[in-house]
Amino acid sequence: MGNDHLDAQTSARLLKRALAIKGTREQLAETLGVHPHDLALWLAGKTFPPQAIFESVLEIILDQNKPAAPGAAAAAAAQPAKHRVLIAESTEGYAVLARILRDEFTLVPVRTLTEGLDLLQNTAVARHQAIDAIVCGQHFEGSQMLRFLECVKAYKQTSAIPFLCCRATSTQLRDSALTAMREACEALGAVAYIDLPERESRAGAEKAAVEFRDAVRAAVRMESAERQLRILVVDDNADAAHTLTALLRMAGHEVQKAASGAEALRVGAQLKPDAAVLDIGLRDMSGYELAERLKREPWGRDVTLIAVTGHGTPEDVARGREAGFAHHLTKPVTVERLLEVLGKEQN
Repeated sequence: MGNDHLDAQTSARLLKRALAIKGTREQLAETLGVHPHDLALWLAGKTFPPQAIFESVLEIILDQNKPAAPGAAAAAAAQPAKHRVLIAESTEGYAVLARILRDEFTLVPVRTLTEGLDLLQNTAVARHQAIDAIVCGQHFEGSQMLRFLECVKAYKQTSAIPFLCCRATSTQLRDSALTAMREACEALGAVAYIDLPERESRAGAEKAAVEFRDAVRAAVRMESAERQLRILVVDDNADAAHTLTALLRMAGHEVQKAASGAEALRVGAQLKPDAAVLDIGLRDMSGYELAERLKREPWGRDVTLIAVTGHGTPEDVARGREAGFAHHLTKPVTVERLLEVLGKEQN
């Protein structure tokens, strides 16, 4: 017990040195990727931080002692302020999200529904501390994600803040439960529900992190399109289709999604899209076959077809052109890249 207490007190002194370097507890917590509540316990010497956190604290102190490179201060001052993203999630989930987002955004963590609502009301008054987006995990204060979303959208001053729902850590949930959660988030006004574990199993942790960061980046930066397009998104991966649809809607477009080739033909006949984003690997028919069938429809002759595929060989591109695709994008496709392609069609 004595040694544990001594270690905790030693780490607390080092943490206080790191705090003096970073300036605020919020900045130190963001750098370490931890919740401020845990940081407070470590600073008080009540518990000892994990080894990885302790090593990060030492790095902060050692980096401070290194001589600064010429012009480093001026370069740092010239950097634009980071967008502020509120993270509402459990300690475990916050650690996952912080690792993905902390290098690009200023993270503002909250642990309870009351804490989150109080913070939003205060920042609505102090505009220089405005929140640019909210990322809320499914395990926020047990299961308060939908309640938090509902409250944010009901409050006039915060209703316009982009709200992304997500599942940050693995849980035992049936596909039907995930579908219901996704639909509930969309119905309550969330821009997307992102299932991070599912994406990691499908594309790998690195690509999943890129996709997640891309979604948050789109939420805080995306502006309305100059001219609204009608867009059809066709993908049999429900999570991918939902997220892409939501992000394109955030850009100001009218978007409908379909999970199969047959459904795409039905939805397309009603929507009469300007553009269609087709996943090549559909179950009931290939994206190439769907493209050919769309082009034979009276409403589909002038539709700009965009192929999204994991294969980008010259043969794949040539086959896509034969089927009627104007653009061939290789996964992972960022929203910025897709909007760039759509922007050409708008012009």
